[in-house]
Amino acid sequence: MRTLFLPGYGASGRLYATGLGPGWRALDPPPFHETRGAFLAYERWLTAEVDRSAEPAWLAGHSMGGALAILAAVARPAAIARLTLISPAGLPLRKPITASIAEFVRQTARGRYDMREVVDGLSDALRAPRAALRLARSVRSLDLGPQMRKLRRLGIPTEVVGCTSDTLVTPDHCVTAARLLGASYREVQLPGGHMWMLEAWPQLAELL
Repeated sequence: MRTLFLPGYGASGRLYATGLGPGWRALDPPPFHETRGAFLAYERWLTAEVDRSAEPAWLAGHSMGGALAILAAVARPAAIARLTLISPAGLPLRKPITASIAEFVRQTARGRYDMREVVDGLSDALRAPRAALRLARSVRSLDLGPQMRKLRRLGIPTEVVGCTSDTLVTPDHCVTAARLLGASYREVQLPGGHMWMLEAWPQLAELL
């Protein structure tokens, strides 16, 4: 079984590679300028990745990656063996974009991000700022309730993971998603908010 990890908004697979267990491969989503910020382009990208092999896949995804994993499972149910959704987007988010940017700046100042990751991410966003904003707005407004209910009927084993300190994809958000999906739910009690795994890589590996 293939084990594929889907990064969150604006992140590369490299950011998460430290916390993945043996055999896991973190995918690199296409950059903003290639997709023009269209969420549908990311759906198509992931569907193409799933279609590369007839071997079933276990998809794990963080934030936007979780939403994409849901859509891939609905589109290709026979190709998906299991889902692990970590603070998944997919229901409307309330935290303002400006607050999320401010939190990213604080985390960067504390050295929580590898500077190469920061430089690459900012370069991509600055190259296509309208596309980056378009995608951010699309992810914030996603309502995959119908797709979640369909996935529940498909019966693909699914786990949703929330974090008590996450103020973007809150525990309540994750509990609602788990209920709609018919998924099991696990909650980690860690600091770090939406990006808790940056200081808790062993805990991420334990989930996979």
